[in-house]
Amino acid sequence: MDTRLLRTLLVLARTGSFTAAAAQLHLVQSTVTSQVKALERQLGARLFDRLPTGARLTEAGRRAVEHAREVLAAEQRLRDAVRGGTAVEGDVRVGAPESVCAYRLPQRIADVALRWPGITVHLTPVGTRDAIAGVRGGDLDLGLVLEEAVVAPGLAVDVVGAEPIELVAAPGAPGADERYFLLEEGCSYTDRFVRELTATPTITRFGSIEAVRSCVVAGLGRAVLPRVAVAEQLDAGALRRVRELPGSTLFLLTDPRRTPSAAARVVAGAVGAAGAVG
Repeated sequence: MDTRLLRTLLVLARTGSFTAAAAQLHLVQSTVTSQVKALERQLGARLFDRLPTGARLTEAGRRAVEHAREVLAAEQRLRDAVRGGTAVEGDVRVGAPESVCAYRLPQRIADVALRWPGITVHLTPVGTRDAIAGVRGGDLDLGLVLEEAVVAPGLAVDVVGAEPIELVAAPGAPGADERYFLLEEGCSYTDRFVRELTATPTITRFGSIEAVRSCVVAGLGRAVLPRVAVAEQLDAGALRRVRELPGSTLFLLTDPRRTPSAAARVVAGAVGAAGAVG
């Protein structure tokens, strides 16, 4: 059996959407559909109900997901055993917040690729809920989350760094807190900021750091962003610091029930190395 089909099964089961699964797997939607149909033919059972709201696992699909995780874990153990621990290679799936994906991890991943060219890191921007679900469900080997604290029963949670958070505005923008451009709900540091507001300003939310930052540089309002995402603009004078906000802790999530591959251990070590984030 082609284990790629099993990986597609797990991603679709987690996302519940052929479109979202295709995006995470870097495939076109028709390929995901074809792979699911091929797996259903091989197993002789319907794995998903196709509904207007998305793809929902059938009872047979839920059983298939449970065993697919075991098969993929066994496949990785076989690879590691055959290589005798001398060749470190394979796929490692990492989920992390957008700011961490964009600003913190690229250099670390580049360092890994330079030293271990056989390792391929698949990096996916995810929020805390999806990171926990992805690691717990086996879709992610490693999850990174920015939070004050993390509750994830059954998972190993390790502190690997801290992210300073800034309230910023354009140099000539009005001083009154009239309008904020923030990331979508589910972003821990922006949600915390909103909870602590004493007034009721106008809030516009975006799913992209770039969109938020561009609006603030244009002088349209204020934003709450990680310092790393606005450091260049602060240095250049395109933005000014209004005040520093409470920082967020970066946590690394792993599943102790699964034996990590040698490649996953290397990537986890690179992410958690001293000075990797801070």
